[in-house]
Amino acid sequence: MSQSAERYHGSDPYLVLISMQCDNPTAEAVASEKIIKPHPLGTFAVFAVIFLIAFSPAFLATYGLLDDYFILNLTLTKGAWCPEIIGNMMAQGRPLNLPFIAAAFSPLSGIGDIVYLRIIATLGVALLATLFFRHAMHVGWNRAQSFALSLFVFSQLPFQVLAGWGLVGFLGAIRIPLAYVSYFLAKYAAEKPVKSLGFACMYLATVLSLSAALAMHQTAAMFFWVGFAQDLLSPKRCEISRKLLAVTFTAFGAACGIELLVSLFGKRNYAEYLISDRKDLSLQPLQKLVWFFDEPLNSCLNFNNLNASYFVAIGFAALIIIGLTFYIKKLQPQNILKQRVFFLLALPFLCYTPNLIVSESWASYRTLYALSTLMVLYLFCAIQGIAAKLAVSTRAITLTVFLAAILSLFCANRTIATFIAEPQAKELELVRYRLQNEKSSKALKHLEEQMQPPKGKGPFDMWKYDAKSLLPNYNDVIAPGAFYDEFGRPSSSRPFVGKAMVQLLLRESAGK
Repeated sequence: MSQSAERYHGSDPYLVLISMQCDNPTAEAVASEKIIKPHPLGTFAVFAVIFLIAFSPAFLATYGLLDDYFILNLTLTKGAWCPEIIGNMMAQGRPLNLPFIAAAFSPLSGIGDIVYLRIIATLGVALLATLFFRHAMHVGWNRAQSFALSLFVFSQLPFQVLAGWGLVGFLGAIRIPLAYVSYFLAKYAAEKPVKSLGFACMYLATVLSLSAALAMHQTAAMFFWVGFAQDLLSPKRCEISRKLLAVTFTAFGAACGIELLVSLFGKRNYAEYLISDRKDLSLQPLQKLVWFFDEPLNSCLNFNNLNASYFVAIGFAALIIIGLTFYIKKLQPQNILKQRVFFLLALPFLCYTPNLIVSESWASYRTLYALSTLMVLYLFCAIQGIAAKLAVSTRAITLTVFLAAILSLFCANRTIATFIAEPQAKELELVRYRLQNEKSSKALKHLEEQMQPPKGKGPFDMWKYDAKSLLPNYNDVIAPGAFYDEFGRPSSSRPFVGKAMVQLLLRESAGK
């Protein structure tokens, strides 16, 4: 790297990498790339305040969500390292969740304390937004656009689930940033000579960090590809070098191989805790492809709309295709246009790889972190492409993105309140009332009868149980509607969750 580049970029590795990837940067070109960024702690504080306010309904109500009850009850009665928790995580190929579950739930004394996990989860969203914002500025978007884009991305439905669900959110605050940072480690590796010790160390760090993210949650680890997408769509004249591609894809492949071995070990030794359709690979690629467009991609293209509509998805897809066509034609250098198109088409599948290769077809919002972010990024660039074609000013684009972000934050606030916090809190109060006043109710008796799974079914084969539960059943909801098991579904519809909920409430009433 030239002395001029070092003078202007200092020790910032992001900007060093950018200047190294560009074709023969002059001192003037390097100077023009100098970016004055807000302090990272100050940026994090701003995002934290905004998201804590936007997601506030999750902190103003007392409730748990699904396995919040199950994990908390087991931790209080048997300890965080009990066979049930270990078996559940190991069977899913997620062993690295175990120490964090222990750290999260061991200090809690009751259902009300789960709110602290939701607060930490929201701070995790703020951390992600900070990292995303700073990288957006690194690749060439101005501060205002990068800030508005970050608000829009992290107020989408998958991140609302993080804020509203104690267990999933707390773990998400660790595993998603870890996956994202893995991509930057790959970039640092790509800037070093292949035969150097520095390259070996950074490459190994990339593989290990991404493997760790996969060993916590396979789909969340796909956030690794978001950094690559930001680089691919950078408005600066910077190439995605062959060396970076080699490092990125080989490290990703190695991490997936390690996770495969971890999953096979878990399946073989903890089979009784395994959900049946997660143990096999999909052998029907065409059917999986149809499902991908029908459910996960459809949900992401509806953005903050829970009532996903094919018409809305098709409309946004058309807008993205047209706008991105205009946008990428102006990106430099022009000689890699075909490669850009190829990767832009491949990225949606890379962002959902784990769910595409297993038999299970369950496109819940907690599997959509990377795919949702990618669609927002595509939409953002598409708007820029169309605006440039129509000679619309940059200020108008920035204002549009800010308005979209504000609307998205408002929608997030209402969605969390209406479909997570309020119905879950009402259900908990209803169960508490029944325990106090209807101890001989049919619902409670039925719950006890359900605890033994049918012959040949494991305790976590939750979809095979009788649908009846405490109140209401899986298809009856207190919320205006229900979407997957995250928005509007009653937690007690899962028998093992309902039993834990009852035991926690009995413990509470006994003053323990």
